[in-house]
Amino acid sequence: MADFESRFRIKKTYGLMSDDEKERIHLAALDVLEGTGVRVHSETARRALLDAGAERGSGGSDLRLPSGLVESLISKVPEKIVLAGRTKEFDLPVDGTHLYFTTDGCGVAVWDIESKSRRRSVLDDVRKTAVISDWLPYVSIYEPMVVAHDVPEKEHVVRGMAVAMDNTSKHLLTESTSTPEEARAQVEMASAVVGGSEELRRRHYISAMVCTISPLVLDGHATEAAMVWAENHVPIHITSMAASGLSGPVTLAGDLVVCHAETLALACAVQAHSPGAPVMYGAVLSSMDPKTGSYVSGSPESMLLCAGSVEMGKYVDFPISTGGLGAGAKTPGPQASVENTMSAAACGLVGGEVVNGLGVTDFSALLSYEQLMIDHEIAGMIIRLYKGVDVSDETLATDVIKKVGIGGSYLAQRHTMNHIRELYKPLLWEEIVPGLDKPEVDMLQVAKAKAESVLAKHVPVALDRPVKAEVDRIVASFGKG
Repeated sequence: MADFESRFRIKKTYGLMSDDEKERIHLAALDVLEGTGVRVHSETARRALLDAGAERGSGGSDLRLPSGLVESLISKVPEKIVLAGRTKEFDLPVDGTHLYFTTDGCGVAVWDIESKSRRRSVLDDVRKTAVISDWLPYVSIYEPMVVAHDVPEKEHVVRGMAVAMDNTSKHLLTESTSTPEEARAQVEMASAVVGGSEELRRRHYISAMVCTISPLVLDGHATEAAMVWAENHVPIHITSMAASGLSGPVTLAGDLVVCHAETLALACAVQAHSPGAPVMYGAVLSSMDPKTGSYVSGSPESMLLCAGSVEMGKYVDFPISTGGLGAGAKTPGPQASVENTMSAAACGLVGGEVVNGLGVTDFSALLSYEQLMIDHEIAGMIIRLYKGVDVSDETLATDVIKKVGIGGSYLAQRHTMNHIRELYKPLLWEEIVPGLDKPEVDMLQVAKAKAESVLAKHVPVALDRPVKAEVDRIVASFGKG
């Protein structure tokens, strides 16, 4: 599968904001960091920032970051990285020329299409979604999608990653790490898979989402985990989740300022602690329901915020990761599909590189196997759209047009045979055979059948037995610690 990364290569992207508008947001964030500052609950991060030149604020954990210090530290962030697979055929260069899609994590329930109700998620749901994602051609990165309620709470993250490592060869993104101990265990597991800690520093087999707390707070445990990731050069998706009107200003530009300030603050902490460690601009922004004050992820404003965060990541030359899916719809189906299509298309249009969120609804809390299959179709179509039109002597086909002439057919031409495989081939729609005598088709049932077919037929490449035994040993040791 030497062409795995090439299927995600796209052409020119477009801008949402002018250069002047992006500069104003950037300067406003620098002003906030220098004047108001950020609260840093991690002692390791706080010490690194102070040693680098940060100033103490009014509170014991508050730091002010002078603009010059911020600019100096973020200049150390690598502009391009490669998110590695277990094997090199699944390596993904994050270099501004690709559009990748990931599954989402943090689900606490699974949609049962037959009973139209929710059930508690279990570890086997991680296995099944990893197997499906390993097979799906437009899933670039797998992220354990649910909390496993059938294992001890302390072991949720570590066990989920161990199952993922054994059931897909693609790059793994860990989302729910909340302690440095969890981070160290995952580093040890990933090192066992790739052949040692130095190899892990070179080949970024896993990456990690680390959330800030809006507005302007770096959580203690999560940021301590970020310091562990940084020490081992595990790429960090810095994820502000500022919700406009709730944890950020209600205006879109103001919410982007809070997001940008938090992202730069954690990036500075990472670079002060481990210069050159890879980070990604990984915002997942949302708007507020003006009637209830609740979080909304599928609104036009949320889509603009996600696209705006992509633009700001590009402004500071960070690799980009964004929450482009994760519908607000409470259940799988048409609303979730419309929201995810619009949001993912907006993020891809402005240059999003890693777009997160396949397969979940209800603000990323509810896994749906059916929605995963539909979202994958959405991702494939969007990638094809942004590949654009290839214009060359071969594709202009002038000689073929002259040969066929007026009123002819291209069906039997060699040129058609040579290029027909380039056309996008859907995985779900092909299951539907139209006809007046056919019963009404339920797309969710079609998606369910496709997911079950994949699980029945696809056998992913498992970890080598000695490696699997070492990963299992690390998991068991973590559980006892």
